[in-house]
Amino acid sequence: MFKERMTTSAIPERVFSLCRLIASKEMEEAEAREKIEPSDIGGKTSYFGTVREAAKELGLITVKDGKKLCLAVDKKNISNMDAMRKYIVKHIQNIHESLFYAVTQAYLGLQEEIYKYVSVSDKELVALMSQKTGLAVYEDDMRAWRFWSSYLGFGHLHKINKAANAVELLVPNVMVYLDSVIAVADLEIDKKYEISQFMDLISKYTDIIQNTENNDLNLAFSYGLRGLHDSEKIVLEHHMDSKDMWYLYKDEMHEIPNAISHITIRR
Repeated sequence: MFKERMTTSAIPERVFSLCRLIASKEMEEAEAREKIEPSDIGGKTSYFGTVREAAKELGLITVKDGKKLCLAVDKKNISNMDAMRKYIVKHIQNIHESLFYAVTQAYLGLQEEIYKYVSVSDKELVALMSQKTGLAVYEDDMRAWRFWSSYLGFGHLHKINKAANAVELLVPNVMVYLDSVIAVADLEIDKKYEISQFMDLISKYTDIIQNTENNDLNLAFSYGLRGLHDSEKIVLEHHMDSKDMWYLYKDEMHEIPNAISHITIRR
């Protein structure tokens, strides 16, 4: 799912189910396959292998002696889907070299241009992803990418075409992802950080969503910070006398329209 091609069969829910299955005991792969993908159901498409590989690539499971599946994390990290998200976010560098990582950077870097397309698998968008990443990207890759990008909190899926089989567009907003970042980063509650210090402390988690070659935050990052501010999980401030400024994607309708100098965590 992450090392090479992205596959729609390796969805987050199936990865979570596999982790929960082997949390109580190590299990032979054949037994796990039968429980995850029962042979008597009569499905024609096998998906267990892609689910297993996705869990391995994320560092959630290991394979002993070539066939025994073992949980590689503390059980608390798979107690629910939110806990698994936080674990993946904390170890997002596990997939730094993946197609998924590159596509995420490219997609969120499009800013408002993304609204030109009707779905994540729009042929023109797929071609643009190939161009932006320098890698071969196919429609099936993007269909698979949407499941994990939505789960990890890079935005929310919106079906522009109302047809039953229409593929959604991911509307960029990393509020959910940033909420997980703040939960796993080494940050102090109620401490007022200068914005550059805050960005440095979370940079290893946010490289996937934001190119920080300058102090301009992209649309998705900006929506995410404003959303956390509005929900009172953080406080954004603009001190006019501060020499340290970062700039949100401009929104004159919001109380923090552009420049920010400080941030306080209120979790």
